[in-house]
Amino acid sequence: MFRWFVGTLAAASCFICGIASAETYRMSYRAVVLGVVELGTAEYEVTDTPTAYNVRSTLRTSGLARLFDQTDITATASGAHVGDALAWSRYNLNHAYGQKRRQTALVRNAGNVTSSITPRYSDMGAPPATAEQQSGSFDPLSAVFALGRRVGRARACSANVLVFDGRQHYRLSVTPRANGSYNGGGYEGPAVLCDFRYTPISGFGRDFDRSGVPMGRIWFAMPAQPGFAAPLQLIVPTPLGEGQLNLASYQRRN
Repeated sequence: MFRWFVGTLAAASCFICGIASAETYRMSYRAVVLGVVELGTAEYEVTDTPTAYNVRSTLRTSGLARLFDQTDITATASGAHVGDALAWSRYNLNHAYGQKRRQTALVRNAGNVTSSITPRYSDMGAPPATAEQQSGSFDPLSAVFALGRRVGRARACSANVLVFDGRQHYRLSVTPRANGSYNGGGYEGPAVLCDFRYTPISGFGRDFDRSGVPMGRIWFAMPAQPGFAAPLQLIVPTPLGEGQLNLASYQRRN
């Protein structure tokens, strides 16, 4: 559950807007359930220039969750600004779980996506993601960047992105809920609260329960000028109670 919870944000993660000079964002998050039971932690460091961006993300189960799910993930992504659009080029994921490890490398070149996954999945889902779906999607880290960028530019919760992670193809979307302010984890200022939906499309197992994916809520920081809106908090219902991915620290540097 922690991997899905953080992975939707992870997830890992690319938190930058296209601006005239380089920016670096450093953020950390803490995943909890019922407000007190710690599930894990995540850290993100992103550097963006007028022409390109690079992202590094780590996440790890911790607390009581570590007794049942020993997950450690390191992911990186890079891409370019092409006009107002984003073009990701590379995504790498090193996923250790228990005594096992899976490494995923995706390369996007001229609109085509090639993958190297070790060990390979036993199946690629039913149905598997098509070449067209893969090339028309973001990698997971760039997807969060694109989602926050669209929210920040529109200054409203009205955005969606398609994602391909090497096997699964899905949509992340937000719709309006409320405007307000947020104070916590090193951020204090205007923010918007959105309804958040994770919609599986292809690359999922035959027994995956699509009807069981809950709708969540997500807070985004609202920048002073149209630009990137950093995710601050993700809230989703879980079988154990309400789960939260809370901002623990926030740094922005020009």
